[in-house]
Amino acid sequence: MTEETTMTAKRRLDVVVQREGRWWVFTIPALDTGGQAKSLAEVPFEAQDVAAMWLDVEFDSIEVRVTVAGLEDERGAWAAAELAEAEARKAQARAAQQKRAVVAALTSARGLSAADAGRTLGISTQRVYQLLTRKTTTKRTR
Repeated sequence: MTEETTMTAKRRLDVVVQREGRWWVFTIPALDTGGQAKSLAEVPFEAQDVAAMWLDVEFDSIEVRVTVAGLEDERGAWAAAELAEAEARKAQARAAQQKRAVVAALTSARGLSAADAGRTLGISTQRVYQLLTRKTTTKRTR
């Protein structure tokens, strides 16, 4: 037995939610209605249910996109922190490249042994070899 399925486009609705006391209160602006939920995780389900009842359609024919209102400062601070973190990763990568270049210069251009380069820089001989190997590996993968 084969079952025919028809593809119907879901109606997409924006939902705006904000915390009010112990509840998350949401509005569906396109329908000029709303509701509430005990947790933010429940909002999409509740909003989808309200919209389906409001429009007298099947639950699965509704898709919602939830936006949390009233927390713009915190979202802005989060975005700034992510940007700072990305800049720090770039700075760390540049510092690592500089360290590899110094070790390479000491061992190649200056002819120091790995042990002497390590003593000069205050790092172990093993770390010198790690830095030299990393540079070689980086060149091979490019």
